[in-house]
Amino acid sequence: MKRVRIVGSLVTLIAVMGLILLTACAGSKRESMEIDENAFPEEKQQSSVSSETTEPTPDEAEVLQLLGITSGGEKAQAEKSSAKKPASESVGQLEARISKLESQVKEKDKELRNLKAELDERESRIAALRSKLTTPSTGPSAAATSTTATAGGSFKEKYRRALDLYNNRQYKEALRLFDELLSLGVDNDLVDNCQYWKGECYYALGDYNQAIIEFEKVFTYNNSNKYPDAQLKLGLCYLKLGNRDRARAEFEKLVNEYPDSEYVPRAQSYLAQLQ
Repeated sequence: MKRVRIVGSLVTLIAVMGLILLTACAGSKRESMEIDENAFPEEKQQSSVSSETTEPTPDEAEVLQLLGITSGGEKAQAEKSSAKKPASESVGQLEARISKLESQVKEKDKELRNLKAELDERESRIAALRSKLTTPSTGPSAAATSTTATAGGSFKEKYRRALDLYNNRQYKEALRLFDELLSLGVDNDLVDNCQYWKGECYYALGDYNQAIIEFEKVFTYNNSNKYPDAQLKLGLCYLKLGNRDRARAEFEKLVNEYPDSEYVPRAQSYLAQLQ
């Protein structure tokens, strides 16, 4: 009986010691975990940051898009796209632009020359009108007196008088004066213009065959500024005569040989009607 009590006391003692050991181990493990966490605070912070920068869910992304806010990945892609620069012009494109500019400069230069020639003609007409207004009328012989005074003037003055007669539809009188100027045979810048205006006089009189002859003579003068004008009138003369094929050929010649002329649109319009 006494032995049984001793054995029971030993079992109780062993159980108590085991419980104490388990409690001590549990406390040691908890302290170890706390030490590990305190020893690496940066890893804990990085883990927290990493969890905060996770990609948004599709629903969250849609809400951000409606609010005008882009996610990190989309923002990076947008910055990458905006960083791309447009490709520079190729050498061929630059050469084409330079060639186009040079062509435009040549065209403007030719327009300036034509405008200068027209300005000279207008000045001649104005001077002729002023001369006519300042010349006193002396009755029936006034026209003869004016013609005599013109005959004794300079080439340019006679040319102005002839243009004045043409503008006043006195075509025959203008023809006579233009013939007189051409008969002088002088080397003058206005000689080719006199030849051209002879053609205009015959055209106005309805003598288209003679007008063709006069307009073709314009091309016998070197570097005349009346080439495109005469070429257009040749097409119109043949059109008046009912020769559509020859008229078409003359208009096509104007377009091909004088592409910078102000008369090209008119020639193209006539060509469209002749199709």
